Amino acid sequence: MKKDSLNILELLQELDSGFTDEQKKRIEKKIDEMLSYTPRIGVFGKTGVGKSSLCNALFGEDICEVSDVEACTRSAQDVILKMGKGKGITLIDVPGVGEDQQRDEEYSALYQKLLPELDAVLWVLKADDRANSVDLDFYNNVVKPQLQQGKPFIVVLNQVDKIEPFREWDEAARRPGPKQASNIDAKISVVAANFGLKKSQIMAVSAEEKFGLSGLVDEIIFSLPDEKKLAVAREVAAENLSSAARAEVKESTTKVIGRVISGATKGAAIGAKFGVPGALVGGVIGGIGGFFGLW
Repeated sequence: MKKDSLNILELLQELDSGFTDEQKKRIEKKIDEMLSYTPRIGVFGKTGVGKSSLCNALFGEDICEVSDVEACTRSAQDVILKMGKGKGITLIDVPGVGEDQQRDEEYSALYQKLLPELDAVLWVLKADDRANSVDLDFYNNVVKPQLQQGKPFIVVLNQVDKIEPFREWDEAARRPGPKQASNIDAKISVVAANFGLKKSQIMAVSAEEKFGLSGLVDEIIFSLPDEKKLAVAREVAAENLSSAARAEVKESTTKVIGRVISGATKGAAIGAKFGVPGALVGGVIGGIGGFFGLW
């Protein structure tokens, strides 16, 4: 029978680790802190760029309200997603700027309050929109001063299937044609220069066509600190988690678990099955990966 929760103490006992009960509880506490962490990701951008649709596509569920008629996201939708066995992920679908001056002033205050609390920030642009002055103004005057050094900030070019020549889009393969791909790359270069970012921080996607989503997930995961990568990976739709991302999460989680267990091995008589702490780390990592279905 499949377990609905991962019990670290039971896992350590099954592995015959040789730790005392006190050491096991200390390890359990540290690992549980990592496993129970709920990451917060903010999704920003102008009204009508497809923020809610992007959230739905990334996580495989209709979690955010989507409307073709009006700008429906009037307040920050603080949605806790619980896709599988994890503790969930908090997705902040933020109201879009650029509707009118009064609302933009209200949203500016909201953005400044939210930004310091987030683990990653996604700013969504409509790929075929050449008018990015509102986005740049908010980025330079509101977002950029609030970003802590090293906090992941990614510009998402959404709806790249609409970039000219849009008739080149390969609907069967869900990817751009040669000229369209070239124009998408040119757009990425322009946006990177305007925002003063690296090209790797500009991700071309189409939420509707499910294009570029795994690349965006890769960028988010690779940008996060080691102890937060697993929390994101366990929640995204399986088809959006690349083998490279899985490998990165496994390696980073191994580092975190290694540090935790190394701290507890001082004075511990490692059990019969494990002659070295590294083998014990491997046993714990195997249990975590198997439980979440990540490796």
